[in-house]
Amino acid sequence: MPRGFVVGAVVAVLLVLVVIGVKLYADSTADSAIGDRSDEVAAMLEDSTPRDFLAFNSGRSVPDSVAREVAEQEDFVSVNAQADKAVIRFQPKGWWAGFTERCVVAVVSDDGVTVVDPKTACVRVDPDAF
Repeated sequence: MPRGFVVGAVVAVLLVLVVIGVKLYADSTADSAIGDRSDEVAAMLEDSTPRDFLAFNSGRSVPDSVAREVAEQEDFVSVNAQADKAVIRFQPKGWWAGFTERCVVAVVSDDGVTVVDPKTACVRVDPDAF
């Protein structure tokens, strides 16, 4: 077996191992960052109700409103509000985003706030699924 072939095979295996290692590290880092962001979102929305988001665009102009606070978040994506619930999506950013997709979804209902973090990009999260 030629020496160049062996060296090439070793380099290829090492590259595959490095890519797998970076992916695992990115997943771990993303899980931690998303967990922290989920806690922040839950705290921000703690006392809110779906009615706070029904007129979201006009609510953004009200000082100290939860709608304005949500809209000013740098990772805010969208609000889908109905009378019984509001689904709010946030797309956190980090170095890990190139390796793994994550979204923070807050569901605000009269029963409280539930925050979930599907392992997908926010553009792929269907608000009607919640």
